[in-house]
Amino acid sequence: MFSAMPGRWLALSFLMLGLALFLGNLVLLAGALYVLLVVLLGVVFAAPRGVEITRNLPRSTCWAGDELDVERTVTAGGGFGALYIYDRLPNEVDVVEGNNLRLCWKGLGDKTYDFSYRISCPKRGVYPLPETSWEGDAPLGLHERSSGAGGAAEEITVVPRTRAIRRVNQVRGRAYTLMPNEDLAVSGTATTDFTDLRPYQPGDPMRTVNWKASARNSNPSNPLLVNQYEPEGRKAVWVFMDGADYMDVGTTLSVLVDSALEAAGSIAQYHLTRGYTLGAYIYNSQSDILTPEMGQKQLHKLTDMLTQFKPGRSGQDLLQAVEWCKGFLYRLQPEVYAITRLDVYYSRGDLESSYLNGFLAGIRRLVSLRPRSRRQNQVRVIDLQSQGYQNVSTPAEEKALGLMRWEARPMHSVIRRTGAVVLPWDPKQQDFATVLMRHMNVGR
Repeated sequence: MFSAMPGRWLALSFLMLGLALFLGNLVLLAGALYVLLVVLLGVVFAAPRGVEITRNLPRSTCWAGDELDVERTVTAGGGFGALYIYDRLPNEVDVVEGNNLRLCWKGLGDKTYDFSYRISCPKRGVYPLPETSWEGDAPLGLHERSSGAGGAAEEITVVPRTRAIRRVNQVRGRAYTLMPNEDLAVSGTATTDFTDLRPYQPGDPMRTVNWKASARNSNPSNPLLVNQYEPEGRKAVWVFMDGADYMDVGTTLSVLVDSALEAAGSIAQYHLTRGYTLGAYIYNSQSDILTPEMGQKQLHKLTDMLTQFKPGRSGQDLLQAVEWCKGFLYRLQPEVYAITRLDVYYSRGDLESSYLNGFLAGIRRLVSLRPRSRRQNQVRVIDLQSQGYQNVSTPAEEKALGLMRWEARPMHSVIRRTGAVVLPWDPKQQDFATVLMRHMNVGR
């Protein structure tokens, strides 16, 4: 269909022709004929149409921070003029190479164009990628602009990145058991590997009673002895992650909570690959308990939970989270990692954080669950430094962020006095593997 422009150009051409005939001006006559010729040519050539688009993504699931190459093949059948090809990308997706908007000139005949660009997905989540849109514009704008879309709509699933931690095994430090790489769980399904004899306790199955050893036992109060077998599996590890809204600071391309998810995933991968049992819980959010299990399947479950996680309002402190999970914690007596921001807990004069007492009480409760040897099954608090994610526009704001970090440091001493270990981590300055390597085996 034609636009309103042909009528206007024809009206101008006839007006110039009338004036040229009335005044006998050859210049006006030539101008009128030129405008009329251009209008006729513009009417003949319609806007590009019959556009078919094929889009190719290497994969629909990637780690946070990965880069994907988007390839597009555009085939234009009829028409003549400018052709615009563009993809509408979410705000959380960044174009690092090329351009998602391309302009090409469609000449006569069928034309095929190949375009590609590279995107980066720094934040975890599920992002829709709509169909590739196109618009065709005829010369001089005498035809209405044509438009359409092609290429199947897709979704890009970005899962939290898990850093492989391998160098920890090579750190020289003080071992708390004779064979730390073979530490067994305190509970679990018994194997057939005999370890020791112990006195009979109510509830022990009679098939475990060692009758020969019981006959030689000289203890008249409890003459029965039972066989004790090694439990199946290694020790357990539990991850508590703070999911409050104050963890969601940063920009559309980089937020603090993604670093917390990276730490949780890295801890899980490190221990699961070594045969540990893993459990997890995200407090201050609408999250379910990740039931303790072993194996790579458990890592996939944790990854799905972290991908779908959304920060919520801070309504549940660490103590309440420990009480919610105490059934598993009492049975497993695991090593515990608590991932949070300590700069939201420290006291500021009369304005003491409402979650300070609950957080410290939760740490004390976790420390009390450890065995008698205080050096086993440590409780580690990962303090995320949020200063690098805050928008700073003036030197005064930069100094204020520095003061926040120093004012939170007394919390480290308070937590260490409870028997826990504090791991300060600035994601903008170092990777999590480096931080964990310094504290895993050296007993800090």
